[in-house]
Amino acid sequence: MRRVMKALLLPLAAAAAAAFVAPRTAPAQPAPPVAPTAAVGSFLRAEDHRIVAIVHRLGVAGREHCPATLPLTGLAFHHLAEYRPRDRPEAIARYGLDRGIGLLSVVEGSPAAQALLQAGDVLVSVNGVAFPAPQAIAAEEQENERRRQMSASEEMLEEALRLGAAEVRVARGGQIRTVRLASVPGCPARGRLARSGQDNAFADGRYVIMTTGFLGFFRSDDELAVALAHELAHNILRHPQQLEAQGVPRGMMRHIGRNARLVRATEVEADQLSVRLLASAGYDLDAILPFWRRLHGRADSALQIISAHPGLKARERYIGAAIAEVRAGAVPAPAR
Repeated sequence: MRRVMKALLLPLAAAAAAAFVAPRTAPAQPAPPVAPTAAVGSFLRAEDHRIVAIVHRLGVAGREHCPATLPLTGLAFHHLAEYRPRDRPEAIARYGLDRGIGLLSVVEGSPAAQALLQAGDVLVSVNGVAFPAPQAIAAEEQENERRRQMSASEEMLEEALRLGAAEVRVARGGQIRTVRLASVPGCPARGRLARSGQDNAFADGRYVIMTTGFLGFFRSDDELAVALAHELAHNILRHPQQLEAQGVPRGMMRHIGRNARLVRATEVEADQLSVRLLASAGYDLDAILPFWRRLHGRADSALQIISAHPGLKARERYIGAAIAEVRAGAVPAPAR
């Protein structure tokens, strides 16, 4: 049976702390929801699963490049509070999201898949402790507070898994079952797809976020991985927190003077680390520079003038050097 999902993710672009924005094009139309599929993983919507699977692969394979690791399960979530108020009764009826944290996607071969979890399941408790009440979170008036509480719910699971495999109670089809969920250490790889017509990808310090409007630009998963690895690198290097501590504002002022220099330095670091992440995960390094050339080629002159990103020639130089280092077997020092 086909499942209907509405307003799954809020357009989080306003929260962007480290991002690149592609020139505007006609927004890609979201793919229709699909039933969970065992052959390529379990998911409620294919385009979300594509982002989640690539970010998970980068996180697991890139562990050696991350000074701080996260227990990765291969799960992506959806919460009652992410739905529009008028759609929440339907979300409860279809997915039982009033009971706990809903599973949006399960990556094939991941610890979650090995525990036989499926998209559409709902996590009710971990190690005997119930997750915060979804309806109470949804009732919060402030969007930032709703986001904070949703993140805290997910962090409950992560903290339990830091101690080892966890006992998780799962609701499925009107029944409750208990599974033992393990994890693998990896980079802090949390991927999300935001419903937005913007052509954008960004890192907010916790999530790597891609917009639906940007998906149509990518010619392959290798190209998509370039953008996602760049944003993951920002989170690994804690660039959003660093820029905030340096007083760099969001919006147009970050593209001017001192702010632009500070932002540009983080972009160079993220580009260089992304090459190592992509290589570790087995993505095609020959896709990196053609992607950046196409992206820069679409930018109009005004965007190039105000952009805090490095210019194309600079990117070609230092990314090319990073690719050559990887292929020569030179291993740079781990990320700080």
